[in-house]
Amino acid sequence: MTYSGTNSRLLLTGLLEYRKSLERHLGQLTSEYQQLEGRWRAFNSVSEGDYADQFRAGWMQTEARFKAYINQSEKIKVLMNERISALEALNRQESGLL
Repeated sequence: MTYSGTNSRLLLTGLLEYRKSLERHLGQLTSEYQQLEGRWRAFNSVSEGDYADQFRAGWMQTEARFKAYINQSEKIKVLMNERISALEALNRQESGLL
């Protein structure tokens, strides 16, 4: 095993662990967001007046930020998957498995 092979295997291991952590985080965040969104819908269906209108505007901003964060995290996951695939191919090549 070469020095670069060792480094690429360590990097691959780190990326696999980070992807697993990111997937857990996204799953939990999505689940909790869905619960929060359900509560929001229940509140929104019965709320009236100026306070409700102000809260509604704030919720719309919060909703947009949640969705942007989840979307960006999904893009990071796609990029990580590409890098993981490339490192796996490199490791197979260095091991003579190709």
